Amino acid sequence: MPEKFEKFTPKEDNPTPSDTKKPIELTKEQDEHLVNLLIQAKKAEKQKKLEQAIKLYQQYMEECQALRKEKERPKKEEKEKIEKHYENYECLKTLEGHEGSVYSVFESHDGKTIISGSGDKTIKIWDKETGECLKTLKGHEGYVDSVFESHDGKTIISSSRDETIKIWDKETGECLKTLKGHKSYVLSVFESHDGKTIISSSRDGTIKIWDKETGECLKTLKGHEGSVYSVYSVFESHDGKTIISSSVDKTIKIWDKETGKCLKTLKGHKSYVYSVFESHDGKTIISGSDDKTIKIWGEKE
Repeated sequence: MPEKFEKFTPKEDNPTPSDTKKPIELTKEQDEHLVNLLIQAKKAEKQKKLEQAIKLYQQYMEECQALRKEKERPKKEEKEKIEKHYENYECLKTLEGHEGSVYSVFESHDGKTIISGSGDKTIKIWDKETGECLKTLKGHEGYVDSVFESHDGKTIISSSRDETIKIWDKETGECLKTLKGHKSYVLSVFESHDGKTIISSSRDGTIKIWDKETGECLKTLKGHEGSVYSVYSVFESHDGKTIISSSVDKTIKIWDKETGKCLKTLKGHKSYVYSVFESHDGKTIISGSDDKTIKIWGEKE
């Protein structure tokens, strides 16, 4: 048997199709056919019929390659489908009505409405299908930098440069509660996954955790450098145990939500960190910075 064919020879006690790449899934009939080819090749080899053995091994490899291509074709087609999906994207609708810059947009959890916050100090609720403005929420005295719909879809939470957070009844447009405590612009707002607390970040350099029901400030997280440094972005981890924040002090901080203790400070960006997000598997943190880079943080393997 020529040496170059030895790697294709199955073990005597377990003749199975071999492949140096990731194994492909075979039907019972395909598996039995390939194994039979190898058995025939082995038999020809023992009988010193090398030319016949070589042909059988070549047939085996060609059929393996053909099956792999057949199995991988759907992946290629799916990739092409995704590429083509965005190929003809164009502007379907323009929603007009705000009298100032639009600083924040959010799609409702049911996908039927769009919520926007603007420099005209208002929040608007739009019908996504028709583009009609269904409601305008007025009450803030400063630019509305962040809007968020509660997980139950019943309320809208907004943060503003008037240093407040407001909770609105989405159905009626009524302001249900105003949360006060920050000493500068409230730049980002987020509702916890359990819907019980609201988390906010501010230009005053702090993060606050609020009881959504009572409006009470439960905890203030301090640690980002200096009161002049903004905390631009805040995010609760998927397990609800930690809070992640990004700041003008060029760092990302991870906080214990229960105790308010800073567990870790991530340093590496060379300028303001404007945005932070935790991956869906909870294993990495992604950040975006004024230094024109995106960083992925996590444990080294």
